[in-house]
Amino acid sequence: MYQLRPLLLFSLGVLATAVRGDDSKIEIPEVNFDLEGEHTGELPSPWEGPSHCVSGDHCLYFNPAGNDNNGQVLITTPNYAYLTATFPKITSETQISPDSFHLAPIPGKGNGFVADRLIKKGEVIMQRQPSFLVHADAHIDMKPEVQEKIYQTALSKLSKDAQEKFLAQFGDGVRAKIDKNSFRIVVDPSGDKESGHLGVFVDVSGFNHDCRPNVHYRITNTTHTTVAVRDIHPGEELTISYIYGIARRSTRQKELQDWGFECTCSQCTLNSLEIDASDARVKEIKRLEEEIEDKMSRRGEEIKPEMGGKLVDMYLEEKLFAYLAPTYVRAALIYSMFGNEAKAKEYAEEAVGALTREYGTHAKDIESMRELAADVKGHWSWGIKVVNEDKEQKKKTETWKLGQAKGKKNETGEANVKKEKKVREKIGKKTGKTVKKAKAKKDEL
Repeated sequence: MYQLRPLLLFSLGVLATAVRGDDSKIEIPEVNFDLEGEHTGELPSPWEGPSHCVSGDHCLYFNPAGNDNNGQVLITTPNYAYLTATFPKITSETQISPDSFHLAPIPGKGNGFVADRLIKKGEVIMQRQPSFLVHADAHIDMKPEVQEKIYQTALSKLSKDAQEKFLAQFGDGVRAKIDKNSFRIVVDPSGDKESGHLGVFVDVSGFNHDCRPNVHYRITNTTHTTVAVRDIHPGEELTISYIYGIARRSTRQKELQDWGFECTCSQCTLNSLEIDASDARVKEIKRLEEEIEDKMSRRGEEIKPEMGGKLVDMYLEEKLFAYLAPTYVRAALIYSMFGNEAKAKEYAEEAVGALTREYGTHAKDIESMRELAADVKGHWSWGIKVVNEDKEQKKKTETWKLGQAKGKKNETGEANVKKEKKVREKIGKKTGKTVKKAKAKKDEL
C-alpha cells in the first residue's frame, strides 16, 4: 500500500498554471455540439474521444501512449481537452535512471521510494503526466452514480500497472482517491480558475511526506517534476512535503491531522527543547522576511547588509532546502546594493541553482541572477545603497559645515560686539576723567 498522501489542491493552493513559452495567445479550434450532446472536434493523434459525455459538455478522452504507454485519461470539456492534449510535454534528458531508487516498505508509512545510489542536489528524479485528469466542476457536480460509472470506465483504459498503482493509493473508491491524492492544475494559460483540474500522478504517490523534504516538486503545464534539493544518500528515503513547511510544529501537525495524517518525521519528533528552538527560528524567519520586504519596498531604507545572509543561515539551520530560492535572491541583491562583490556573486550563483530546482529554467528572476553572478558591478543593483549613503553622508557633511560656518560667524559677531563694548566703555571712562579734570580746573579758576 502507498502511504496516505493528503489532498494537495484547494487546501494548499497548489496552482500549476499552463505555460506556453513566449506565446501570449493560443488558437483553439471551434468545437461543435450536436443535438444529442455528442461533441465533435478532433484532438491530435494518438488522443481518442470524446466519448461518454456527461454533465453538460464533460466527456472522456484517452491517450494510450501517454506516460510511457501506461495511458492517460481526461474527463473535461472539449476546449480544455484540446489545451491539455497540445501542451508542450516537459521532458528532460537529465532525468535519472529508474534504477536509482526503488519502492520499499517504510516503517509506519507503508511503501516509499528509497535511494539506491547517491542522488546529487539538482538531479531530476521523475517527470510524469497525470494518469487521471478531471475538470474540478465535473468532479464536484456530477451525480454519484454517473460519476462512478465514468470513473470506472476511465480507469479501465489505463494499463494494468497504472490501474494497480491508482487503486493502491489512499481512499475508498475512485472519487476518494482523487480527493486525497490529486494536485490542482489550472490548464488555461491565462490562469482562469474555472479551468482548474484535479490531476492524479500515480508514480508520484511513492513519495511520502516529510516536513523537511529532500525532494521538491513543481508542475509546469501538466508535467509533474521532482528534483533533489540536497544530496540524498543510498538507503535514504525520498520525500516531498504535502504542506507548506515554513510553519510551527503545532500548525503543521494540525494541518496534516485534518486529513487524518499524523506526521512522525524527524522534524516533528524532536525533543521539546529542539522543537521550541525550531519554532523560534520559524517565527524569526517570518519576522525578518517581513522586515526585509518592508524596507526593500521603500528602496532599501534602513536595510542592513547582513540581513540577507542572516536569513539564508536560518533557512539552512532549519533545513528548509525546498524554499531557498527567494531567500538567495534577497541576499544576493542586498549584498550587491551594499557593494559586497564576493557575497553578491556567491548568493547569486546559489539563487540560480535554487530557482532552477524549485521553479524550472524559465523561473522569474533567474536571468537577473545569472547577470548578477556573471557581472556583479554591471548589475542594476550594484552599489545602490553605497551611492545613496554617500549622498546622504555628503549632505550631512555639508549641513554640518554650514552649521559650523554659521556658528563661527555668530561667534565672530559676538566677539566683535563685546570688543566694541569694551572699547566704548574704555572711551567712556577716559572721557569721564577728562570731563572731571576740566571741571576741576575750571573750579580752580
